[in-house]
Amino acid sequence: MDKILYKSSSLPAMQNVLFANKEDALSSPRADLSLVMDPTGFVFNAAFDPDLVQYNVDYQNDQGYSDAFKKHLLDVIQLCRQFCLNPSSLVVDVGCGKGGFVDLMRLQGINAVGYDNTYEGNSLYIRKSFFNEDAHEYGDLLTLRHVLEHVQNPWVFIRELAVANGKKGFLYVEVPDLHWILKNHAYYDLFHEHVNYFCAEDFARCFSDALCSTFSLFNGQYLGIILDLSLVLDCNDPIIAPQSYHKYLVSSFNSLREHEIIAYDKALSCNNLVIWGGASKGVVFAAKAPKNVSDKFLFAIDINPNKAHKFMPLSGVEVLQPQQGLELLKPDDTVMIVNPNYEEEIVSCLPHDHPYQVLR
Repeated sequence: MDKILYKSSSLPAMQNVLFANKEDALSSPRADLSLVMDPTGFVFNAAFDPDLVQYNVDYQNDQGYSDAFKKHLLDVIQLCRQFCLNPSSLVVDVGCGKGGFVDLMRLQGINAVGYDNTYEGNSLYIRKSFFNEDAHEYGDLLTLRHVLEHVQNPWVFIRELAVANGKKGFLYVEVPDLHWILKNHAYYDLFHEHVNYFCAEDFARCFSDALCSTFSLFNGQYLGIILDLSLVLDCNDPIIAPQSYHKYLVSSFNSLREHEIIAYDKALSCNNLVIWGGASKGVVFAAKAPKNVSDKFLFAIDINPNKAHKFMPLSGVEVLQPQQGLELLKPDDTVMIVNPNYEEEIVSCLPHDHPYQVLR
């Protein structure tokens, strides 16, 4: 029987869809989170409702405007180069979104194309379709960056990718690392939109013969996996996790819940709060805040210009670009940095000795 690890209600159905006005944001769809682990130790959201998750042009999750994140992408590209044995070697980015990673790979001299049925641009290198058995080409390497956590039945999906790529080549998977979330008590990284929460052990238990390498990326926030697609279909069903692993998950989620209360108590000590980060972490932090904390929110700041003057779901907090936000910032306004990976980048923009907190 699957064991419940963590429950939360009234989360944004989609944390990366912002709204043109505050009224629509406040009345945006709500969803529940019920994280359970199955006998293999795999954690997923049993309350996921696919009808509430619709990806379109309003979906904004591009982090490529940050120098810190660009460095991460360049690190990933160096991993990809290992599979480009000659100039014609092809990298296929599955679920490429707005195509930014494909563009960056090509700028770095890698022969890359992308597949995404929701793509709305006009790049010659992006296919506006799913990558499946009817795909235009096979890749020496498939990249699957921050897609698998959104997919129901992820192990079946990986097997389908192996078939779609002619049962050959390699697959690079990048997902948030559940170990990092638990170690850092990052309750704001638990979303309805993410169906699955992965650890390296999950891939080892499911694809032991096909697993080539695992990587810790982006200061531990992300997990990178390399699978040999020629061996994926030969792998057996996932093995049962040891009881000690189950106990670790239960204990870690208990600690996370306790830290969630502490984080809002700490925010309560501030006069006014400005959230720096209008993406997933900031959206969830704002949406889950008790009223005595949310009353302190002035606005949020985000470097992505596509989020400017839009409003976060459920909380209704307006997002401003850095220049405008910094102009409005008063000396006693505490800046809440919601992602520690961007602390140095953000603090360098703040006035000297300006008060700030980092969600850790």
